Amino acid sequence: MKKFNKILNAYLPPILWATFIFILSSQSVIAGFQESGFDFIFKKAAHLFVYFILYLLLKRAVDQTTNLETSTKHLYVPILICLLYAVSDEFHQSLVPGRYATLRDIGYDMLGVSVAFLRRYNFI
Repeated sequence: MKKFNKILNAYLPPILWATFIFILSSQSVIAGFQESGFDFIFKKAAHLFVYFILYLLLKRAVDQTTNLETSTKHLYVPILICLLYAVSDEFHQSLVPGRYATLRDIGYDMLGVSVAFLRRYNFI
């Protein structure tokens, strides 16, 4: 039971954050700005932000449930999960009326992950 609580404590925050992303992706219309330039910047910054946070939460979870001395998966697993979630999120958006999937948005999502990774390891 103690191990279950450790795993739950580690993975519940990223699961809840991923649920938040899913709910946002389920919206047919996303509020934005009248000016298309501002709207573009706002929405792409939102992609970066939500995946920045998702990476940090997943990194925390993997670090808490992995032996950091004998495993290197704590480095690549959070990135891989974020990539898979970004792809699945775009597919999900393609099923929502008024929304469509783009590879560009996956790129913005992964840019947020990259910035989080670089920040986490003090490169920026």
